[in-house]
Amino acid sequence: MDLILIGCFAVLALAIGLYAASVPQGGRAWWALASVIVVMVIAAGLLGDSLVGTILLALAELAGVALVWIHPTPQAAAAARIYLYSILPAIACTLIVFALVGTGANRPGPGVESLAVFLVIFGVALKLGLVPFYFWLPAVASAAAPMTTALIVSVVDIAVFAELIGLRRVAPWIFHDHAAAWMIVALLSMFGGALLALAQTELKRMLAFSTIADLGFLLVGLIAGGALGISGAALGALSHALSKVILFGAIGLAEAGIGRTVTLDTRGLGARLPLASAAFIVAALAFIGVPPGFGFTGYWRIYLAATGFGGPVLIAALLAVAAIDLLCYARAIHRTWLGPAQIALVGTPARLAPGVLSVLAVAAVLLGCYPSILTGTVAPALLALAQ
Repeated sequence: MDLILIGCFAVLALAIGLYAASVPQGGRAWWALASVIVVMVIAAGLLGDSLVGTILLALAELAGVALVWIHPTPQAAAAARIYLYSILPAIACTLIVFALVGTGANRPGPGVESLAVFLVIFGVALKLGLVPFYFWLPAVASAAAPMTTALIVSVVDIAVFAELIGLRRVAPWIFHDHAAAWMIVALLSMFGGALLALAQTELKRMLAFSTIADLGFLLVGLIAGGALGISGAALGALSHALSKVILFGAIGLAEAGIGRTVTLDTRGLGARLPLASAAFIVAALAFIGVPPGFGFTGYWRIYLAATGFGGPVLIAALLAVAAIDLLCYARAIHRTWLGPAQIALVGTPARLAPGVLSVLAVAAVLLGCYPSILTGTVAPALLALAQ
């Protein structure tokens, strides 16, 4: 799965580059920093569980801060500062944990173990913007260019989550004996992110909070563990990355077309931007796990793993969050994209970017129908449906 993740990053980076060539996201500095992020994330993935790989991923996170900072608005500078103040202690936690336990293959003594687990949870929560340390993510989404946020959410953050998947495999003791602490963070992020997303009127902020909720959902898969839980979290992370590029890209196309921020009061965008509208709807359904979208492949595995781990109570919690997500995206689709056009385009529509989003949307469906392209086996979810 590591090589699959790296390949996914390369494909998404190409898609983001093609999109940015059609809908400018920034000048030469943006392109340079974006390229640095992609190269460092891929290099860190190839190096695997090593100190050098950890340092490269930390540098990619700092490059993400710089990518936000170069946008010439006071809001972007403020968001970059919040992001930086979150990333610096998170990186420090990661390096301290590596000094204490290395890759985690050898379990330390009780005192060191408790400190290491606390630092891992604290660092991961800061890096991913999990509740209660979520402040930087909606600020970045609102202030930065859409593909800046997409790079951070779909490449940098998913690389961090992939690192956590690797830690789950190498050092299961970090999760097994401290599942309650991890579950608190996961549940807070799931419900907090979903409810905060429902409270938003600006779509980019809504996407940011739904990202938090989804990362909490994926974290449940890692906590539950086993082949189903870990593979479900990995496949869910891939779906998350793909869907968020499409979703932020569609909003970016709309904002470039109408010349202002897209909110729930922006009506009938689909009539003006049909390809972007279709891509947003497909990606939204895939993201929340509606079959045959790609998200269903991973999330169904997480449901199965959670059944054995937490029983009906945990399943009820997951279903409740899924229902809130569905309501959130259904409202956004109905109010923003559907219906007669009530706003005019102020510029010439981009030509390449809608095609890029359309190809990615088709991929989100095909991967849901044929998950064996990635897994090498037929997904248990599809087997269950066939029986």
